[in-house]
Amino acid sequence: MQDWKDEEIDVITIGDSFSNGDTQGLNAFYQDYIATYNNKNVLNIPRDIIDKYNFIEIISMLNNSNILDKIKPKYILIQSVERFSIERFSNDIDFSAKDENNTLYNTLKNSRYYFFNSKDYNKQLDFININNFRALRNNILFKLYGNEGLFSGVYIEPLKKELFSSQDKSSLLFLKQDIDNIILSTKEKVEKLNYNFNILAEILEKKGIKLYFMPIVDKYNLYSKYLESGGKYPKSKFFELLRKFPQKYTLIDTKKILLEELAKDKKDIYYSDDTHWSYKASEVIFKKVRF
Repeated sequence: MQDWKDEEIDVITIGDSFSNGDTQGLNAFYQDYIATYNNKNVLNIPRDIIDKYNFIEIISMLNNSNILDKIKPKYILIQSVERFSIERFSNDIDFSAKDENNTLYNTLKNSRYYFFNSKDYNKQLDFININNFRALRNNILFKLYGNEGLFSGVYIEPLKKELFSSQDKSSLLFLKQDIDNIILSTKEKVEKLNYNFNILAEILEKKGIKLYFMPIVDKYNLYSKYLESGGKYPKSKFFELLRKFPQKYTLIDTKKILLEELAKDKKDIYYSDDTHWSYKASEVIFKKVRF
């Protein structure tokens, strides 16, 4: 990662914390794996832009203001955590918005989120001792008080097998929001989301740009089939519904890809004490997804 200085850009990425290095461990940026495995230069749209606008609207603004004509990307990847995807993309979107004062372009010019093709990354997971401390502390709180003893909005449930390498190898710590937002993923809402992405894909295709959508499977959704509690919580149908609709964009099905890894008993796909995935998820996804 380094400053962008008008180098040729192959891929533009935009998204939430997963796209902006908020994950833990050795390599917090999935963009490095896109760059390395696909031999592409990648530019991420930084957080100070995405906090103000819808991701699809930002790409539309870049297009309508001729900024994409200056950058000339071949691919655009929009990323969102599953639990907020309906809220973000299942509404009416202004595809005609413009960057009137060059605010977006000037921010991009100052972006430090430029990733170039490099094989200089360590493949050993960098465990931080604080993770084991948190896992132990969370386990003690759970045994004393149940889920009410944990932090507000966080649940812990036992797993049928060991899927983590931390102190507590067979417990799942996940956000209450993972459960609460499942109800939002109705057929109608998912269809509207798909419609909006298809519209954007058609717009970008006219400029020779391919659109990718990468919804990040919620931690609860990914691990739910391995919970001891079975049917205690509702099941997410977000990915199952989305797969059924015709897509003019490329869907990166993170649930399907990562479930295949769990079936092989792969550990630490997500961090035991965090809502984010580890570098292992980024690595396996972009070994399979090509640009």
